[in-house]
Amino acid sequence: MAKLALGKGLKALIPDESIEVIDRKERLAGNVRGYQFRDTRTGEVGTIGNIPIAKITPNPYQPRLDFDRDALNELKDSIREKGIIQPITVRVKGDGYELISGERRLRASSEVGFKEIPAYILDVKTDQEMLELALIENIQREKLNPIEVASGYQRLIDECQLTQEEVAKKVSKDRTTVTNFLRLLKLPKEIQKSLREGEITMGHARALVSIDDSDVQLEIWEETIDKQLSVRKVEELVAKASIKKKKSTQKGKVAGVIKKDINISEVESILRERLATKVKVNHTAKGSGDIVIQYYSPDDLERIVDAIGNSEV
Repeated sequence: MAKLALGKGLKALIPDESIEVIDRKERLAGNVRGYQFRDTRTGEVGTIGNIPIAKITPNPYQPRLDFDRDALNELKDSIREKGIIQPITVRVKGDGYELISGERRLRASSEVGFKEIPAYILDVKTDQEMLELALIENIQREKLNPIEVASGYQRLIDECQLTQEEVAKKVSKDRTTVTNFLRLLKLPKEIQKSLREGEITMGHARALVSIDDSDVQLEIWEETIDKQLSVRKVEELVAKASIKKKKSTQKGKVAGVIKKDINISEVESILRERLATKVKVNHTAKGSGDIVIQYYSPDDLERIVDAIGNSEV
């Protein structure tokens, strides 16, 4: 069997109908020469080799939402000159293969006119395992925008039943980082789209997500786009909006207390009139409280008790 020429980024064509593969341990050890080849027409797992692009189906769990055409054209130019530097990853699916990661490389290679592409064949048997691996592979290796990363984390939680802590371990990030990305999904769709398209940065988005009011978020976001505000300026606007909201809330609470006091005063007045003594109603914010009724002698106490007992209220 002919040896695979590696002089131009694994861009060699297979001389016959068989698929030449490379032992993964040798590749990871950096031994460019002296690879051992095996005929793997059935798609042997744990190996690297050129496989027909026509036999590769798309990744159904692709986390990437946007493919930048300019970036894809740059990748095509690089592939024309140097070939595929990093193999894609696939799993065996029926008579062909299903893509796990490397869709940009696969698209670019196909558009350049390549018929085959270097691929690492992984042993993935279940769809659940495929989903988890596909998301992790893409999150770790591909240049995803923050919303794509956040969506990938959320899918690992929702569809793979992982906790935030488990997601953090699988993608080699700390839990705080995972949490911060997930918070981005609480932003209005307009702001998420803006972040995906690069109109605002992760710093802008993290500042905006700290506000609970979506209307205020959108207002500051629009000003950010119109005036091309820096992250620091957006943080200042967010801080001012938070202070304003806090003052408004406190004002509302004070107004509420006054209203309650007026109602309580009316109750106290009614009780004083009917019991002919001083009455104090202590009402708490939780809605509970007590009533203090004053008496000045045993006879006065008996009179008040009789008044209460005979009250129609």
